[in-house]
Amino acid sequence: MKTALQTIVPTRYWHSLADGRVQCDLCPRACQLKTEQRGLCFVRANQDQQIVLTTYGRSSGFCVDPIEKKPLNHFLPGTPILSFGTAGCNLTCKFAKIGI
Repeated sequence: MKTALQTIVPTRYWHSLADGRVQCDLCPRACQLKTEQRGLCFVRANQDQQIVLTTYGRSSGFCVDPIEKKPLNHFLPGTPILSFGTAGCNLTCKFAKIGI
């Protein structure tokens, strides 16, 4: 039986290369991945010669925030909103250079 933590989902934005690798076309990094290798974002990987999303259905954090903190600040002022995010970063900003 599969659980949500074992879900691997194929993605759309990639293509095969002549040397057997696959290239992720989602971001400007254009990672070229060998079999079982992950991209710089650590979210996409080459599995069975296709790019798959390895974090589907997983969240790295949940939080209840005031709606004023979001771009919806004029929609139902004073109410809480559920925020969540997933793991992964692909543009290597100065805050993500740890371990690279």
